[in-house]
Amino acid sequence: MPNHNFPTNFVGRDGQLSRIVQRVATLNQVLDIIRQVAPPELAPLCLGVAWHGSELLVALPFSAAAVRLRMAAPAMIEALHKAGWHATAIRPKVQVTLQRENPKQTKSLTLSEPALAAFSDLAQTVEDPALRAAVENLLRHQRKR
Repeated sequence: MPNHNFPTNFVGRDGQLSRIVQRVATLNQVLDIIRQVAPPELAPLCLGVAWHGSELLVALPFSAAAVRLRMAAPAMIEALHKAGWHATAIRPKVQVTLQRENPKQTKSLTLSEPALAAFSDLAQTVEDPALRAAVENLLRHQRKR
């Protein structure tokens, strides 16, 4: 029977996995900036980003969304510059495989008060800084709701 009791800092011990996790976190920060600046109807259609030199590629499911993104690109570039990212262009990339026939509304999951208290206690006692930061981020996100 396999042992599923992984150490809490297993990601930190694997250099390659740690770099991948950091890269994903960085791209998610950039995607958050794009979604904050995008028109409200366009923001949820921005599904992913990737850097190609100093150009930021933004994955979208529809060509109409790509047209809207091009119009909003100057504001997005300015927001990225203010956040410390050097982007010279925003380039939409239509990904037909990302289209959904029946898009489903995602559930909004909210933790109960006892669960929030347990996570708050955990944040105070966990020694691993990365795990502590993740728990604190979860708590901040949940308290916004």
